[in-house]
Amino acid sequence: MTVRTRMMSAATLATMAGAIAGCGASASDVARARTERAAARESANVTEAPVLRTPLTIDSGRTQLLEVWPLSIAPGRQLDETRRIVEHLQADLTLVRGFETAVLLASGDGSALVLVVAYADVAAADRTMPSLAEWLRVDSDSTVRRRRLGTATMRVHVRRTVGTPPTLTDAAMLQFTRYALKPGHSFGALAALADSNLAIRVVQDTSAQGGATLAAADSGALYVLLQARNAAALDSNVLSGGPLPFWAPFADRDEQLLAVVAVIHHR
Repeated sequence: MTVRTRMMSAATLATMAGAIAGCGASASDVARARTERAAARESANVTEAPVLRTPLTIDSGRTQLLEVWPLSIAPGRQLDETRRIVEHLQADLTLVRGFETAVLLASGDGSALVLVVAYADVAAADRTMPSLAEWLRVDSDSTVRRRRLGTATMRVHVRRTVGTPPTLTDAAMLQFTRYALKPGHSFGALAALADSNLAIRVVQDTSAQGGATLAAADSGALYVLLQARNAAALDSNVLSGGPLPFWAPFADRDEQLLAVVAVIHHR
């Protein structure tokens, strides 16, 4: 090392020492600061563990309270209505204590939406009912609802599941059937026939993964959810032979193939 190099090194060391002294920091303070900065950088790089969301499964063994909201949509309005409803659900329903999951399903012909909502208890559902009916633009008159849907209430209970219980995840495909009981007929007989028909359909239709029957709390309507395997279209003509279908003496029926278009969880 030359004399000049030694002089430069000494000057550099002196400058560093002066800077440390000028800042009132010792060598140990500088080392500590470096350690703290490194720890802060490491902490910033740690990613939070993803929140695991349990999918909504329609199963008779679940303790959730369920509601089914069938919605008729004006021609050409399905996409706009989907956006509007999802915005309301995200902004308001997700913050309600006791709310668990909401799933919105849409028909391929653009004429219908169906909202399925799961709550932890009756109190949570009661708190939400008025505002939810308003967002969904459902008629508040129970007589009008009964005339249109066959039932005045959206509350349902799961009667029976067959095969793999329907799981409402993103892009799942389901066949949704609604039976509205005719006046003067037995809901028990209709429900028993629907249960047995569902069991046979799951066995005979190779595109059916499983299904469930859901009864309205006032026994005015019955819903059947049949889940497609690999998003295949279910055969709506299965068991349609014979002089009259099983439901004809008991109920009016409508059926549509639906796809899950939105899943909303509690925040």
